Amino acid sequence: RRELPDGGARPNAAQFKQLVVSALRELHGEVGAALPVDVLTYEEKTLTAILRVISSGLVKLWSALTLLGFYQSRRCAFRVLQ
Repeated sequence: RRELPDGGARPNAAQFKQLVVSALRELHGEVGAALPVDVLTYEEKTLTAILRVISSGLVKLWSALTLLGFYQSRRCAFRVLQ
């Protein structure tokens, strides 16, 4: 789940996927960006998504999302629910 503390712009599904890939690239480089991640569902209203990743990529994805702090120059945070 993504949180925007200042009520900033809400990304659509394609932008959300790009944000996930960017977070992976920022922390893990091109190897991280190449990690296959699927957005199974995305709810723009609640900023909640269900992502699918191979088990060997879980730690990379989780860490990239947890450490991402900005979206479009605004503070944001991901909360990994499970």
